[in-house]
Amino acid sequence: MIQDTRKKLLEGAHRCLVEQGFQGTTVKAIAKYAGVNHGLVHHYFGSKEELLAALVEKVAQGEGTPAAASNNKMSQSGDVATMSAEQLETFVKKRIVPHLTSDYNKFVTELLVMSEEMPLVARQVRKLLNRRREWFGLILGVKDSSQLLLISGALMGLMLQYKLDPALNVEDAVVRLFRLISKQEKRSNDVKKIQQQISDNTLVDSTIGNIQSGDGHPGFG
Repeated sequence: MIQDTRKKLLEGAHRCLVEQGFQGTTVKAIAKYAGVNHGLVHHYFGSKEELLAALVEKVAQGEGTPAAASNNKMSQSGDVATMSAEQLETFVKKRIVPHLTSDYNKFVTELLVMSEEMPLVARQVRKLLNRRREWFGLILGVKDSSQLLLISGALMGLMLQYKLDPALNVEDAVVRLFRLISKQEKRSNDVKKIQQQISDNTLVDSTIGNIQSGDGHPGFG
């Protein structure tokens, strides 16, 4: 019963934020969406801020987000550096664009607004953004934290622009962004392979030289 009520309040808060925005997300409005008495918000969470912080924490853990449906398939997707142009475009349209244009878009936008006034929410939003960068790192095969910050920032910017103007061709923009990432990752991988080959060849040459001179090998010289 307790878990059911908490779940209803969290789901009610989520729907209220998406449909009414932060300004319209009052304790009474949340309770109405949840179908419970508004006094239960304080009973189960202590305050509206603590309820909203708990909601963001739940989302940051991967529940109720586009990323959640993808996490269990992550190992099957590989990274963009290994995809053909056609595979990359399909991947972006099916996995990334919905992440930017769904109700989750509005939800994240409202979270950013809330963070200005609610420290508890801000703390959980930081965790959510870190989780998003980790997710992008997994699906892109990118480990560099600065690069992930740039990618995440670019996608966040597209998300905010789409919210202001849904007529924008976000799909084309994201496809182009991921093509750039793919090219960069392929170049990076090629450079690493060349460096490894040079290192291997240097090691072989050094070993041959030592053998020929008898250095470090008893019985030679």
